[in-house]
Amino acid sequence: MSDVDLPLTKGFSSKASPLVADLLRADSKTLPPALQAVGNHEPKTRPIPMSRYYDPAFAELEKERLWKKTWQFACREEDIPELGDRIPYDVGNLSFLIIRSGANEFKAFYNSCLHRGTRLCNGQGGGEHIRCPFHGWEWNTNGSLHKIPSDWDFPHVIAKSQEFSLPEAKLSTWGGFIFINPDLEAAPLEPVLGVLPEHFRSWEPENHFTFAHISKRIHANWKLTLEAFLEAYHVIETHSDSMPFTGDATTQYDIWDDGVSHVSRLITPLGVPSPHLGDEASGEAALQGVAMVMAIAAGSGVEPARIDSVELGRSQVAEWRRQTMGTALGRDFSKLSDSELVDTIQYFMFPNFCPWYGEGLPLVYQFLPYGDDPNESVMNIRLLAPVPGVDVPRPPSAPIIELGPEDDFSTNVSQIGVLSRIFDQDMLNLPIVQKGVKSASSSHAYSTLGRYQESRIAHFNEVLTRVLGIVEGK
Repeated sequence: MSDVDLPLTKGFSSKASPLVADLLRADSKTLPPALQAVGNHEPKTRPIPMSRYYDPAFAELEKERLWKKTWQFACREEDIPELGDRIPYDVGNLSFLIIRSGANEFKAFYNSCLHRGTRLCNGQGGGEHIRCPFHGWEWNTNGSLHKIPSDWDFPHVIAKSQEFSLPEAKLSTWGGFIFINPDLEAAPLEPVLGVLPEHFRSWEPENHFTFAHISKRIHANWKLTLEAFLEAYHVIETHSDSMPFTGDATTQYDIWDDGVSHVSRLITPLGVPSPHLGDEASGEAALQGVAMVMAIAAGSGVEPARIDSVELGRSQVAEWRRQTMGTALGRDFSKLSDSELVDTIQYFMFPNFCPWYGEGLPLVYQFLPYGDDPNESVMNIRLLAPVPGVDVPRPPSAPIIELGPEDDFSTNVSQIGVLSRIFDQDMLNLPIVQKGVKSASSSHAYSTLGRYQESRIAHFNEVLTRVLGIVEGK
């Protein structure tokens, strides 16, 4: 019997922890179109060969057919706020230089000097010209050749200076996010975004900025790291201390796929207990728990939301956030739904872009291979914040906090509050999962996924298999 012949159960609830659809119907505000929308695709649940996570040949195939051919999130506009500002975007051993070439113009160049190959950009920088640190060759911000020291020795270059403009990748923007595609023949970004522009229209990501930015090296393959954040199934073991106020098994998963755009979403409700705790779990304790967490995140001296009843609790927590955020930022949040202010709503666009929706947890994840080693990856985490005030320029991004494989969040990152502890819990798993997939028995060297809670992982691998042009099961 195949999986399509078996019933598909979409979530597990209890008396104190309803399914997401029921919570959304009880919202005190009109839901935005994004939260009224449901997915249009159910992927088949197939075994995933574990060799995908460590095979160098598979990583090389990804480089050639995925990273060189796909629209991918590179950075935010506020990372390079001034004319001439630039930042490197490294994906495996590929590297691109993203630069602000005009007031509202950006370009992406291969991050390699046309003289002898030196990296042109090794961190955030700026200036009128792009200058090689080895011999001082210079290019203008539009990529055209500007100057060669000892140009008398390079008449063959000067005579063909147009051929020595920096090679470009395609670049496009949406909502303050900058995307690149090395394939100059690629179709435009817009169809690839799918439902994202429509769903995020009311949230206005362009009116947010990077309040905190952490770049974490991890001893695990980039796909393995990504997949750990596509499901709430792991809460029961990895984040068990969050179960009293997190509706993990009631999470709603949606997938949209039209053959061009590959987008998925999870909505995990907060302020309700995990249904794994049973019908006797306290709804009041769940509300008090999430109210306290949000008060701590708001800063010292902030009193948590008052909870009068379980029936009104989520709306009261949401209203508390409308008031505290509105006062702090000078903006009107009165139209935001309860879910947008309380719940964790995470979208994913293939291959590695995870923007969160709403003010509950306005995060952005980005997952990248590190160098040539398929056992290493980088996870970039951004915490976005609304631009303070109306008609105010977007502030520059916060400086990047670089964390090595052994550096924890709790010790080194204060800007994201209680999230540091949660990320530390996740990071403990990833290296041992990477080791485990390499030591699996040859008779069972594949992942076995749940049909609903891990459906986003199934979809990701379904698309990856197709993009790489490999035979199913490889």
